[in-house]
Amino acid sequence: MENSNEVKPKFLPIWVWIIALAQIFLVLFFSVGTALNPGNFIPEVTEINYVTQLYITRNVTVALGIVIALLLKSHRALLVILAVRLLTDISDIVSVYALDVEVIKDSVPMVVVLLVIPALAAIGYLWKRVKSIS
Repeated sequence: MENSNEVKPKFLPIWVWIIALAQIFLVLFFSVGTALNPGNFIPEVTEINYVTQLYITRNVTVALGIVIALLLKSHRALLVILAVRLLTDISDIVSVYALDVEVIKDSVPMVVVLLVIPALAAIGYLWKRVKSIS
């Protein structure tokens, strides 16, 4: 017989929900903004080209992955998709400096503060959660 007093643990604490939702909304905001007016989000780009479309598609796909992981209530799926998102952002940051893209360097601190650091915190929590379940 199951004890009716047992409390089922929450899927995620509020702060992880906030991080996941911020990832979704920020990434979609920049993707939609780039699609509507590329020059406002990617300096020196006046219209959507192949590379810009890849940027938009990649970001929308990852946002969709986060939504699916949340709907499935899967810690593992959310861990994986946030890790992919984090690796994408780190790759972008390294590329900006490796290719010396001056026009985008000003946005790097914003990316680090709004996307990289929160994703690292959520990944740390999810890693511990997944390890405790296994």
